[in-house]
Amino acid sequence: MENSIIIINAADIPPALQIARNLSSYTVYTFDPILVDPISASGLRNIVYTPFDNCPLYHELDASAHSAAFDLERTLDLEVRDIVPEVSIEGWQHLNLYYIFITLKWYTALWENFGNQLAGTKVHLFICDTPGSYYFNSFIPSILLLWNLKSNDIEFSGFTYGSKDDDSHLIPELPEGNQNEELEQLLIHLPTCWYDINYFFQEMISTGKTLINIEAKNFNIPLPAIKTLALTELESTLANLPEEIRTKINNFSRKLAEKLDRILQPHLVIPNYRQRQTQQISNTYCAQLVTYYQLSRYFKNSKPSRIVLSDHDAGFHGPIISFAQKHSLPVILLPHSKCVNDIEFKYRNITVLSHPIHGQEIFDANHKSVLNFKIAYPETFRSSSIVGEIRTISLLLNSLSLNGFYFTRYQPYMQGIRQIVSWCNQNGIVLKIRCKPSYSIINLLERDIGVSAAELTRNANETMDQHAESCDLCLMYDMPTTGALHFLKCSIPILNPIVEYLAPSEMTLGNARLVPQESVENTLLRLKWFTSDPTTLFYFRAEQFRNYMALFQIARPLRAYL
Repeated sequence: MENSIIIINAADIPPALQIARNLSSYTVYTFDPILVDPISASGLRNIVYTPFDNCPLYHELDASAHSAAFDLERTLDLEVRDIVPEVSIEGWQHLNLYYIFITLKWYTALWENFGNQLAGTKVHLFICDTPGSYYFNSFIPSILLLWNLKSNDIEFSGFTYGSKDDDSHLIPELPEGNQNEELEQLLIHLPTCWYDINYFFQEMISTGKTLINIEAKNFNIPLPAIKTLALTELESTLANLPEEIRTKINNFSRKLAEKLDRILQPHLVIPNYRQRQTQQISNTYCAQLVTYYQLSRYFKNSKPSRIVLSDHDAGFHGPIISFAQKHSLPVILLPHSKCVNDIEFKYRNITVLSHPIHGQEIFDANHKSVLNFKIAYPETFRSSSIVGEIRTISLLLNSLSLNGFYFTRYQPYMQGIRQIVSWCNQNGIVLKIRCKPSYSIINLLERDIGVSAAELTRNANETMDQHAESCDLCLMYDMPTTGALHFLKCSIPILNPIVEYLAPSEMTLGNARLVPQESVENTLLRLKWFTSDPTTLFYFRAEQFRNYMALFQIARPLRAYL
């Protein structure tokens, strides 16, 4: 019987290697294009990448998962309203629930399409022994496959790995009594702001206000020389709360767990795994509720003048924003990477700050516009008055997938690249394809497009500034990326060929009024004009650069908003 090794996540590769050593023959199957490179590098043989081309379209999947998360939040909020009437839990786990639902929807569809193709083989699958949380690796995809195999009487062996400590019980350590209550305070919580944290931090320090930083469970960025509220165990805090509050939280937890179990039953039919997922979500809600109570206690006598959060909710945004709403405190939302998506809260005193490139309106959970102002990021500009020809084009790729689900279907994505490669070859133009280094598809591009892996690797290893400086024009392919800023600041013209309809979260990364978003065919027509008449290219470049600089005229330093 043929052995089929299924790799769903990069973390499956080490256990797959162990299993493969004991098999005389096997075929490795993966359905995620960004896994082909690490699987190939691992030494595993007979790798088959199978595209999921009748998959749910990402903009539909995205909308469906958001809708399901909002529906679940409303249901849970109503379920516990009589227990905690003082606060609404809507929005508290929206991002977490969104990723759980998108994973459930994608992998249910994937295994329905491909499960039967594994009939007649022995399937070896690997189960990350951790409940679903955000877009981290979890048991959800493997358990859905396991149930599909079991339902179709396909032989399989399951191997568990990667069990990790549950962090759902961690909360900020908020003691009774705030030593800074005589001073003006900014409460800050900025997970995931890797690229701009130094700028943000210096701007906040410059206000002279006391900064109180809440540590994040995930995506935390340490901030030195300021008061940081570290994480502590929920149980130790709960034990010191009044009995009335402890009883309320226990009832809250029980009610949530019962309702969640019923809601998740059609999706996760194996009771043990469903109960673990339910408990993880319920525990997180309880930790968030205790955080809400503790914020009120810590800031009992002196409230922060502003609360500054990143747009990437790492688990504490819900109680922090509810605390702000209770006391009518202004909330500033900063982008973790230049631009901000729609927000999942209804509180109206939230102001979003973003890079000037951000060109989309932002909406809250009530579908109302959110105030959005621009930050004057430190940026230098460099232009040229030379009328040049296009000799080298950058094809700038963002990630094609995340956790297995595609942002664009594979075959249309590759077909668009073939068209661009063919056009460049016909017109004697060098095309430099640059994969996103952490999400590369180098092996597939070599196989399906014919570009050498060595060349693609060289391009991926360049810094973005090096890459931009070596090109005369950029095609930001399909999903936009903030990598566009490296071209715009140097007056290198940039276009955005789109393969499929973009989801709102993808559109926020680009500004279609500045960088034209057109089909691949129409983009190539525009390139034909540029190459046949260099003056047309010159005027486009000059206008795009002028318009980009103009975006900064209304931008202000971050400190001006604090």
